Amino acid sequence: MAHLEYCSNCGEKNIFGMIEGQNRFHCESCKKIHYENPKPTATLICVKESKLLLVKRAVEPAKGQWGLPGGFIELGETPSEGAIRELKEETNLDGKPIRLVGHCSHHNTIFGDVLLLGIEMKIVNWSKMKAGDDAAEAQLFNLLDLPSLAFICHDKIVELYKST
Repeated sequence: MAHLEYCSNCGEKNIFGMIEGQNRFHCESCKKIHYENPKPTATLICVKESKLLLVKRAVEPAKGQWGLPGGFIELGETPSEGAIRELKEETNLDGKPIRLVGHCSHHNTIFGDVLLLGIEMKIVNWSKMKAGDDAAEAQLFNLLDLPSLAFICHDKIVELYKST
């Protein structure tokens, strides 16, 4: 991950070292901490009659593997707005967020630290379902017989859903 080489507060060179009990990029001169925060995603749980919607990933990471639909929440979007947009982009479906199922975070070799927000969606009309954006396929799978998922956090969010 790239970091700020110079302090955004005073312009001095940043260092990576211990400050406030953690190793972080910070400025020794003015003590400004330059936090590295995770990138949030809307990771969707869409169920129709005990079947879970999965998409086959068309891009890396995990190209060709099955996963939950979703993606990064854009600047200025709420998690609900991101969930609605990502659902439409990847599956052509319109849905409404019902609840936050749970969350999971992991380090991704392409995007750095990612925070997945598992959001259950209500879909009324499934007839227009088709893969789009960065999904090669969109398909419903029996919740009790899912294929291997692309990411451990997808497994965790599915398990959180099944446990409620």
